[in-house]
Amino acid sequence: MKKVFIWLLVISMIVVFSLVGCKEEAAAEEEEEMAEEEVAEEEEMAEEEAAPLDIPLGFSYDPAMAAAILADAGYVDTDGDGLVEAPDGSKIELTVTCPFGWTDWMEAISVISSSAMESGINLVAETPDYGAWNTALMDGTFNATLNNWASLSNTPWTLYNLLFRHPIVDLMQSGNFGRYENQEIFDLVDQLAATQTDDIAGMQDICGQIQTTMLTEMPMIPLWYNGLWSQWNDSVWSNWPSSAEDAPKSLPTSWSGYWQLGGLTTLANLEPVEGVEAGTGTYARNETLYMSGAAWGAFSDLNPFLPGTKANSTGTIGLLYESLFQYDPLTNEMTPFLAESGEWTDDSTYVVKIRDGIKWTDGQTLDANDVKFTFELGQTYPGGIWYAPMWDYLDSIDLVDDLTLQFNFTAPLYQEFSNNLYNIFIVPEHIWASRTEEEITAGINENPVGSGAYEWDAAGVGPDRNVWTKNNDWWAIDALGMDVAPNKIVDIRFSSNNVALGSILKGEVDLSNNFLPGVAELVNKGYVKSYFPEAPYMLSANTAVLFLNTTIAPMNDAAFRRALAFAINTGDIVNVAYANLVKAADPSGLLPSLSTFNNY
Repeated sequence: MKKVFIWLLVISMIVVFSLVGCKEEAAAEEEEEMAEEEVAEEEEMAEEEAAPLDIPLGFSYDPAMAAAILADAGYVDTDGDGLVEAPDGSKIELTVTCPFGWTDWMEAISVISSSAMESGINLVAETPDYGAWNTALMDGTFNATLNNWASLSNTPWTLYNLLFRHPIVDLMQSGNFGRYENQEIFDLVDQLAATQTDDIAGMQDICGQIQTTMLTEMPMIPLWYNGLWSQWNDSVWSNWPSSAEDAPKSLPTSWSGYWQLGGLTTLANLEPVEGVEAGTGTYARNETLYMSGAAWGAFSDLNPFLPGTKANSTGTIGLLYESLFQYDPLTNEMTPFLAESGEWTDDSTYVVKIRDGIKWTDGQTLDANDVKFTFELGQTYPGGIWYAPMWDYLDSIDLVDDLTLQFNFTAPLYQEFSNNLYNIFIVPEHIWASRTEEEITAGINENPVGSGAYEWDAAGVGPDRNVWTKNNDWWAIDALGMDVAPNKIVDIRFSSNNVALGSILKGEVDLSNNFLPGVAELVNKGYVKSYFPEAPYMLSANTAVLFLNTTIAPMNDAAFRRALAFAINTGDIVNVAYANLVKAADPSGLLPSLSTFNNY
């Protein structure tokens, strides 16, 4: 019995010691596991700290993301005033601008400024007069500014050529106002221009590469789609174009660069309302079209080679000077105009035939020599003519006869050349050939001689208006059966959109291409008419883009620019500044009609 007890005691001790050992071993293993977990957590935290910030490609209003980007790039508030300083500790003081009197854009930059401030970016809204704004835009003396000069087009090349215009010169008249330098993206834009317009897959691929770089570097910020504002009072003129099934279909617009996109057709379709009397004004009321929304500053020049200044004298291109073709964005078709025909006879040869019988307003004949001379000005003055880059791939122009030209290319940029056919306006060689380079590239062009439906009325011009008089010998009356209705056009510049609203309601203005506050209620009550009977009352005409001056700090920092994009409350621009009459832009900047090319 005693032996059994001793054996039981031994066995118990062995079990106890085993259990103690197991506990000690388990505790050691637990400590080891905890240590390993701590090391793993430390390594994970280190990896997170070392990993770059995950910024989405594209942007939307996201103050948290804006703050994260700023902090990651070294922009912090060091003095507690709620505004970040630059990485070197210096104060950031920036402005965002638009012309005074453009009430919709003034509301928009107010939103841009306030939302940027809320994210710690010191960005103050300023509204210089149009002349000062335009000068700063072109010579690059702004910080951030709005622009929407890319016209309606059937190709994404038009927008990207404006955004990434190159080469960079002292006076940027036609785009890339922020002077963004990137040869890779310049080459992509050129590749897009060289792609046949029916090569959709090829265009999508190139657009994807452009968009990826654009949204990574963010040299400019697409914000919303501007509308082709078109409101009219039909008490004097009728048969306006609209979306109604039985109405004419054309663009009712007086904007510069849009006359050849349907504005001229609108003038030809108008009909005077019966019973309207001539009145006692300077011009017979029943023969005069009063319009507004195109002239944004006092008259500057009548030079068709200065497209950026034409907002001050709209009609110079389209009413006075004309293009070889016209483009209808409603049908997406180009139609011959000064040209009778045009075709690619092979991959590098384009032949144009000019209509016979066209006369300049001084009675001389417009022929192939004038067309050749106009196109070759781009070769003669590469630093002063906006379409000079075309001569990088256009080798020569041959006169086949007095009405026929042959364009010989080395490596044609098909989309750019197609766009040029309705955006280069022909001038008379017998007048312009004797002018100096400065007169051609920067001159006022007094006493202009054109070929178009209207002539400049110098006697009628004033500080707030331009006047055009019908050319009764216009060639298109016989050649195309097209005759414009108004004998006079008075283009009025108002100090603000609110003043323009009052004038159209009183019937003092027939056509307004201004943004009119409260347009929905006005249309619903029948006070004015519009192309569409309901919101947004417009076609999407172009993209409002915030250009950033990439030559100055901190706008020369891509991280800062991306932070600014996330800081801007685009929703408030759409809902507050425009009362839901516009749409927020896709980050690509392309219009909805070109959404098939969004590929980022």
